Parts: sequence; C-alpha cells; structure tokens
Amino acid sequence: TRNESNFRLLIYLDKKRNVEEVIEKIANILGSNEEDKKMFYAKIKNAKRKNVISLIDNLGWDDLARIETSFHKLPGVSIESGIIRKYPYQFETAHFLGYVSLPAEKEIEENEQNLFMHPDFRIGKSGIEKTFDAALMGKYGVKYVEVNVHEVPLRTLSVKQPTDGSRINLTIDFGLQKFVTERIKNDVASVVVMDVKTGEILSYASSPSFDANNFVEGISKDYWKELNEDPKKPLNNKPISALYPPGSTFKLMVALGALESGYNPSNRVYCNGSYQLGKRTFHCWQEKGHGSLDLVGAIMNSCNVYFYTLANQIGHEKFTEMAKRFGFGEKFDISLYGAKSGMVPSDEWKRKVFNQPWVKGDTLNTAIGQGNVLSTPLQLAVVASRIANGGVPIKPYLVRNSNIFKQYDALKNDPIVDRNFLKLVQEGMRRVVNEPGGTAYGKRILTSGFEMAGKTGTSQVISKREKEMTKSESENNANHAIFIGYAPVHDPKYAVSVVVEHGKSGSMAAAPIAKDVLTEVQGLNKVFKKTNNIS
Repeated sequence: TRNESNFRLLIYLDKKRNVEEVIEKIANILGSNEEDKKMFYAKIKNAKRKNVISLIDNLGWDDLARIETSFHKLPGVSIESGIIRKYPYQFETAHFLGYVSLPAEKEIEENEQNLFMHPDFRIGKSGIEKTFDAALMGKYGVKYVEVNVHEVPLRTLSVKQPTDGSRINLTIDFGLQKFVTERIKNDVASVVVMDVKTGEILSYASSPSFDANNFVEGISKDYWKELNEDPKKPLNNKPISALYPPGSTFKLMVALGALESGYNPSNRVYCNGSYQLGKRTFHCWQEKGHGSLDLVGAIMNSCNVYFYTLANQIGHEKFTEMAKRFGFGEKFDISLYGAKSGMVPSDEWKRKVFNQPWVKGDTLNTAIGQGNVLSTPLQLAVVASRIANGGVPIKPYLVRNSNIFKQYDALKNDPIVDRNFLKLVQEGMRRVVNEPGGTAYGKRILTSGFEMAGKTGTSQVISKREKEMTKSESENNANHAIFIGYAPVHDPKYAVSVVVEHGKSGSMAAAPIAKDVLTEVQGLNKVFKKTNNIS
C-alpha cells in the first residue's frame, strides 16, 4: 500500500447557510451528473454530528482549478491537501491486506478523542489494515485555524506535523502472489502456499477478488450491491473462513491413526467397488474396484473401500484425534479477523447437536472426509506442511517476526507422530503424483529434483442419490475439487492447498493449479524462460 497526496473539497455545514444551493453551484461548476449530486446529498445527510465533510476526496487538477476560480460563489467551501490510501495491487492483496474506509456512525460515537470527526480520517475495516490499525495509523498532526462565527476557516495559525505509523512486514512473496492470483482468476477458488519449516505464508489468494480502492472514499451503493449479490462471493475471505469437507485428503489421517494403533501397512484389502455395513452399501469412487491394495497403494489410488475397512477396525476416535494433531479443527491466528475452526465431529458433538449417538456409518463417512467434517483451505495447507516437514507442528504466519524462524528448531525433536509412519504416507503421496495409476499422475512436475507429492480430494456438495438434478442444478451442486501437496519430494520446502469450488474432482481442477504454483515457487518458470531465451 502507499499513501498519496490529494486534494479534498470540504464544505462547512451551517444551519444559516443554504447548503442545497451551494451543492447545486458546485455541481454546475464541475459538470456533475445526477448520481454525483445524490452522493453529495447522501454525505450531508449522513454527516450528523460533523460540522465539516469532504464532498470529493480526490479532486482532479481540472476540477481544482474550476473550484478555485469560483470561490467567491461558494460560501463555506474550502480545498485542503491531505493523503489517501492507495492499493496499487488491489486484487492481489484485497483479502489479506484489507482496506481502510470511512468510520461508521457507531465508530465515531465510540471514539473519545473525536478524531473521527475529521473528513480526512480513515480506519482499518478488514485484513491487516484492521488488525494493526492503531500501529499503522501513527499520530495525527494538529492544525490551529482561526474561524469566523460560522466556523468557516479564515487563516492557519500554526501546524503540528503528523507522525508516520509503523511498518508491518508480511511473509507474502509478491511475485508468487501475482502469479497465483492470475492463475485462479477465472475460478472460484483459494490457494495457500506455506514454507514447511517456518510457517511463512508465501501466497494467500482468494478468487474472485475485489477492488479495495473502491472502499477508501466510501463505497458506492452500486458496487456494494454488485459484490454482495455476486454468487461467487468475492468478499468471502476463503482461505480462513470458507468451510469444505476435506474429501480424500482426510484419508491420510486414517492411515496415520491406524499405523499408530499397530496396523501392519503390508496388510492387503480387496476392493470390488463397494463396502457392506449391515444393510447399507458404501461405494468406492472406482465403480469396478481397485483390486488388492496395501496401505501405500490405497493412498496412491485413494481407495474408499480400503479406508472404510481401516476406519471400521480402529474406530473414529483414533483418526479424528490424529486429525486434530495435524491442524484440522484448529483456528489459526494469522492476524486476520474472521477465521473459522471448521469441524472434527465426535460422539459428544453429535449427541449435543443432533441428540443422536455416533454410529458406524458416521465413522465411514468421516474416514473419507465427508459427512460432518469441515476444514478451511488454511488448515489444509498446515496439514500438508506438517506431513512434509516430518510431523513438526509449525503454525502459520502472515506477519513476519522472530518466532517464525525459531519454531521449527524448537519443535523438530518432538514430532506429532512417528516419522516412520509419516514416511509411508509421504511415499503414498509421492506415488499419487509420480506413478502411473496415481490419482494425479497426469499433473506431475517432470523436472528431476523438483517433483511434487500430494493428495487429491473431492468434496461432496450434495448427495448424488438425493435427487435427480437438471443440468443447471448439477453445475451449481458439483463437487468441490481439493489438492494438498508439497515439493520437492526429496527435501520438502513448500506446501500448497488448492480448493476449486464446483471443480468436480481434485485431479481435474485442483492438481493442475498446484502443479503450476509449485513449479513457480521453486523457480522453475524462471529457469524455463532463461532456457528459451538462450535457444
């Protein structure tokens, strides 16, 4: 962000002055349309306790000249220089930087120092701007002005200069952020990229985005309506507040829970396409079945039947407890408001919410990341990071500080699960992407030494057997696509989570994005460009 100098057109409100007449004169001088005049009157109507308001917050040079040559016709009007917040990369940064805007009436009333009465005043409304508003604000200067009986300024007596606010250093790699934003601009999606050892969030993207600059001077009703009525929900801060069933990514928690319970990973399960539990049939995504699989093969093929069998053997408590260790169900504080904790269901929770006991069908649904389990894209990135770094429970950071670089060393000798168990899961994730038959084999990174590992997931929006749907209904209720992964396989440095709403499947919609993002963050695109230039 940056602060730019600007000129504001101020009007001093006085009951004895015909303000409407002054507004009409200003509109005529500037050639304002009816919409502009409505905005002027709306500002005056909403001024309430203010005795001065800013009619125009960013006066252009031509308009400035027109007003100055007509001052004698405009009683109670003045021009002041000030500053205004500008977001040069508004779409790339909107969801984590947030924006400043005019204080609401309630905020004005709660401000004891009366600073909010000044027309130049803006406060942080979302993102980093809101969290660190006091630090970023600095201290306002003071100008002592001689006024007449109508409180219209006559001359400046003295000025005390303002003090700049603090600087906040973020972990975002802006080159990567631009790449990711461009990559998902046509999707309803989110991407989080993390350093697996420091927890630094290198990219934080939510699509579609919005223009933060439109909020600084007071958002227009049309733009506000457009944002709120958009079914793609551009104002939704997806990485921390959108909740999705994690789909097959949750199977990794079942695998680790089973291994910790003493399960032999060489045990083979035969998948014929379905699993029978009493009178209920639970289906595998592969209708014809996967045949005989061991644990690593089951991860590679994302076999439902294998994990139904595993979950039924160990019970839901074991793998849901493992999921919490890896970050599911945890609300991470990354200095942004609005984070959600998601849901790792339990018998106690179900009895409290539904007044029903946990049943084995719940165990099977939860094992494949469906049912009542919910996660955020940020949680999924943390899960991928903790798997990649050998079970070190790092926490994510968006604001850089000394704790970031200390946490891995402080925690590395006490992993959240046996590293030998993690090696089996890592091998399964490697095969998902790099072995024929893996659910994301077609989306692998081909450059030796930079390969990625990962796990696809399909997040069910509505039961396919619930009702017959039209084509439109089918598109609106299509499954969400999920992928978590890390790279390079041999020495993981970066983890990624990708969620594409209604993308149908993780392998089809999310894995290609993850491949492109992990290619970019490893610097491979620069290598390719250099090679192409030489040739």
